[in-house]
Amino acid sequence: MTVEIDGVLKEWGDRLFYTPIRPRGAKRTITRTTVAVSAHPKPRTPTGVRRQLTETIRKAPEVMVKISGGGKGMRQIGAHLDYISRNGKVTLENDAGEHVDGRAAVNDLKDEWTHGLYGIPMESRRREAFNIVLSMPPGTNRDAVTQAARRFAQSEFSANHHYVFAAHDDEKHPHVHLCVQAQGIDGTRLNPRKADLQRWREHFAEKLREQGVRANATPRTARGVSKCSKRQPAIHKTRRVRREASLLTTEQAPQRSQDNFSASQRAALTAYRQIAAGLARSPNNEDRRLALGIVDFVRQMPALRDRNSRAASRDTPVAEPALKPSTGHDRDR
Repeated sequence: MTVEIDGVLKEWGDRLFYTPIRPRGAKRTITRTTVAVSAHPKPRTPTGVRRQLTETIRKAPEVMVKISGGGKGMRQIGAHLDYISRNGKVTLENDAGEHVDGRAAVNDLKDEWTHGLYGIPMESRRREAFNIVLSMPPGTNRDAVTQAARRFAQSEFSANHHYVFAAHDDEKHPHVHLCVQAQGIDGTRLNPRKADLQRWREHFAEKLREQGVRANATPRTARGVSKCSKRQPAIHKTRRVRREASLLTTEQAPQRSQDNFSASQRAALTAYRQIAAGLARSPNNEDRRLALGIVDFVRQMPALRDRNSRAASRDTPVAEPALKPSTGHDRDR
């Protein structure tokens, strides 16, 4: 029975928490090597899935890792280094653990990157560096966030990419700015994709937990969050479309979908259903309590709650997902 349940956890946990990595063709660089391929995540163990599920339903703080931009040439990169160092007032730290203090030292760093191993031109058609932000919610220990970011960068990039980072304390969210050269020492170029960002989030969360900070890194769909933040151009476009639509008559206005529950959200519900059913059959009390916790968590997921609210406003009944496990052990809850 335990082996069967562990198999269910591994199979459906991978589907719930992992972003598939699509293969891509190799591209040659100046050293005749290839673009760095996305690293596959570590195999997820049943114990790891249980821990991830527990942190998820307890709503542990979610880490944020995003690419905020990148410099196409040293002119843009230099401006970003000035920004994250506050023109030399904030200390930068490089991949060798050395501190860069003061405006003169920042200028020396720019010269080093401009005339380094491969060199970075002042203007370029491609991205020569990636600006990465690592952040946690307000109230998180700032020193722990900085230490976790330092260890994350060392583990993820120091073997092949030069970088500098700066910890900022001028906002409520403790955060670190990390600037990583795209061209690797071995000639491969950094080319992060969605799966890499999720892996980076998990890696950063792991480093935070090593510092004693509760941290989780679940995909948006696993939390039932249906909306992501929009860029400013997208916001303006949406407003323009709404203004244009308001000019149409009711008969001319386009009809919106009655159910915008996405395929990925349905897939997440299916994964939760399979996991909860498997845990409900476990002889272990903790597993059965976890199954019931999953049921409660799913019923409170924003996407499902919003969907039911829309259905209620239309007086249309919506079937609840068949998640509740029949354990026969409710007294153990």
